[in-house]
Amino acid sequence: MCVVLSMLPFTVQSHPHAWIYVETSFLMSADGYVTAIEQHWNYDNLLTDVLLDDLMREASGEALDLEAWAQETLNKLEPLNYFLRVQSGETILALGDVVQFSGDLRDDELHLRFTVLLQQPIKMATSDLQLAVFDPSFYIEIQQHPETPPRIQGDSALECAVRLQYPEPSTEDFLKAAAIDSGLEVGPQFGALFAETVHVHCE
Repeated sequence: MCVVLSMLPFTVQSHPHAWIYVETSFLMSADGYVTAIEQHWNYDNLLTDVLLDDLMREASGEALDLEAWAQETLNKLEPLNYFLRVQSGETILALGDVVQFSGDLRDDELHLRFTVLLQQPIKMATSDLQLAVFDPSFYIEIQQHPETPPRIQGDSALECAVRLQYPEPSTEDFLKAAAIDSGLEVGPQFGALFAETVHVHCE
């Protein structure tokens, strides 16, 4: 929570407090291994305004350095696995390095792009893959962009199906989310209850 609050320094009144739409691509090699995951995060207007205000204060009249903002954001997200949980079956896969990133401002909204390697590429002919993108504290709600569904990128001959599973939080989960700002303590993975899951199956 402290990391997230340091990224979003504004008064909060309800959960969640910010929204991000994400576009997801799974990068697949010609021999059928998923090697990396590409993310494009589109910040909502409120979150953009707050972050821009903070960035302009830091810039003190200089031009905004959105590449530096992207780097700083990724540095803060690294201990949290960049808000990504990648699984094959019940096994959570380790992430490797971020190999490219960028930050920009379009249509008055901040955009963050980055590509993170899987520490061990996964052979899709014999494995399924699941991805959930979420803030563990549920301070930020992250959803796959409805107009750009998750997809496979690459020249593999495998036939792959990608589907999105929506979360099914209980009434109790919603009540807990509403009570967080009143002091209710929740577990470190509470946000997973509200996360969409991308399933990839190839053959």
